[in-house]
Amino acid sequence: MQRLQSLLVAAALSIVGATAHAAPIHPFDEQDRQDVKAAFLQQAAAATAHDIVAFERVLAPTPPGQPDPVAFVARAYQFWGRPARVDHFTETFKGVWKFEPDPEHLRIIPLTPDTAEICAPAQVTSGASNETAKTAPFLVHEVAVRTPEGWRIAAIVPVPAQ
Repeated sequence: MQRLQSLLVAAALSIVGATAHAAPIHPFDEQDRQDVKAAFLQQAAAATAHDIVAFERVLAPTPPGQPDPVAFVARAYQFWGRPARVDHFTETFKGVWKFEPDPEHLRIIPLTPDTAEICAPAQVTSGASNETAKTAPFLVHEVAVRTPEGWRIAAIVPVPAQ
């Protein structure tokens, strides 16, 4: 757990530096909270629908000349950069995949005016087929960043909750 927290803090700090080109800084407000929640729920809906185009649209863009801020780190694997994450989910979406967060227990924690942590309990169903698919509880930690296009998801860290 300590390593996960260190990873999230390091990711958030590096993302803050990578988003310096974004819109002028202003305090994180209730509208930001709603926009972060909307981006997260759009990501979940796109993943469950296996809509890779909509899924990719909610990911943070890579500013010119900056490192790619997108990461997905889970127990058995890690994907660094938007293309790697899109490739991974393109393959994953060929099977059974459902990402069902509990919106009532979703927490959004502002880290800076332009960066927020999302914590959400979720049910994730995955498998090669309906017969082999299994559902498991997760606590999903994500980092959202403000971009010129609005709030986007930069990092996803699913943690098994069983």
